[in-house]
Amino acid sequence: MKPYIKGVGCAVSFMAMSCAAQAQSSVTLYGLLDTSIQYANTGGKNTTRLDSSEVQTSSWGLKGQEDIGGGTKIIFKLENGFNVNNGANAQTNAMFGREAWVGATGSFGTITAGLNNTEMMWGLVHYSMGDLGHWDWGHASNNYDFFAMTRVSDSINYASPNMAGFQVTALYSRGANGSTTLPSTLGDTAELGLSFNRGPLSLEAIYESQVYSKTTTITSSSPTQVGNYEFFGASYDFNVVKLGGLVMVHRGAGSITASNFSGFADPNNIYYDVSALIPNVLNSNGSLMFSFGQYKLQDNSAGNSSSYGMRYDYHLSRSTGVYAGVAGIKNGSLASFTQTGAQYSGVPVAPGNNEVAVLVGMMHRF
Repeated sequence: MKPYIKGVGCAVSFMAMSCAAQAQSSVTLYGLLDTSIQYANTGGKNTTRLDSSEVQTSSWGLKGQEDIGGGTKIIFKLENGFNVNNGANAQTNAMFGREAWVGATGSFGTITAGLNNTEMMWGLVHYSMGDLGHWDWGHASNNYDFFAMTRVSDSINYASPNMAGFQVTALYSRGANGSTTLPSTLGDTAELGLSFNRGPLSLEAIYESQVYSKTTTITSSSPTQVGNYEFFGASYDFNVVKLGGLVMVHRGAGSITASNFSGFADPNNIYYDVSALIPNVLNSNGSLMFSFGQYKLQDNSAGNSSSYGMRYDYHLSRSTGVYAGVAGIKNGSLASFTQTGAQYSGVPVAPGNNEVAVLVGMMHRF
C-alpha cells in the first residue's frame, strides 16, 4: 500500500478539510527601523541628538488572514512600536501598543475589535503628503495633533466596501471599559466618516466625539464632559505635484487651557496643514515635500503657532531610504510646540520660544 503523503494530520477526511483551510491561511512578520540625527535650536539653546522614528515608526508586527470561504476572511494584526536607539518599547511600554485587533473582511466590508487606529488618524496620514513617510517630521498636523484621539483601546471599527468611490467608516470605544478607578465613560469615543476616492481626487470628512475630564488627578467620581472633533481633508494628484490639505477643529472643551492626555482633555482649537509632494526630484528615486500650517488656540492668540517644513526623501532600494530636512516653528508666548516625529516628541521647547531644526536619517523595511 502506498503511503498517504498528504500528511499524517490529514489522514481522515475531517482533518483533510482542516488542512485545506490551513493552506489558505497566512501569517506575515514585518517591521521597520528608522534612525536619524537631529540638530535643533530652541530659543538660543542648541541640541544635537540621535532620534528614532522621525519619518516612520520603528516597529515590528504580525499580521495574518484565513479564508473561511464565501469571500470572507478572518484577519488580525499585532504591532509593537520601539525606540531603535535603545530597544525600549514605545506606547507606555506596551508589547503591542500600536495596534492589536482581530476581525473579518468580505463583501460586507471590514470589522475589527481591539486596539484600533481611529479614522481621524488615517485621515491625517492620507492628507499629509510624503514619500517615505506621511504625517511625520516636518508636517504641521503632526506637531499640532492631540494624539489621544488617534488610537483607542477596547474599540470596534467598521469600514464599508467601496461604493463607486465612496466609503463609510464608524468606530466606537469603551474608554474606561468597566474600570472601578475611573469615571465609567472616560475616554468613550464615537466616530463617523465619509470618504471619496476616484482617480487623482480624494476627499474625506470625519466627526469624532470623546469623553474627557479636566480634573488633574482623575478618580471614579471625577466629572466628565464630551468634546468633539471635525476633520476635513482633500488631495489631488497632478502627476508633476500632489497637493493636499486638511483642517481639524476641536470644540466642547470649555475652560481647558492645557492638554491632559490621561484625561483625554484638549483645549478648543483649530489647525490646518497644506502640503505638496513633488516626485522625481534629481531622479526617479527622489521626492521633495513641503508643509505649512497654523494652530489657533480659541480665545487666546498667545497660544497660536505656525509651522513650516521641507524634506527630501530618496529610495536607495525597495526596502531602504534616506532623508534630510529642515523645519521650523514660531510659537506664541504661551505655546511650546516642537517638531514632532512619527512616534516620539521632538526637542523640548519652552513656552514662547521658536525652533529651527535640521534632520538627516535612514529607514529600512523588512
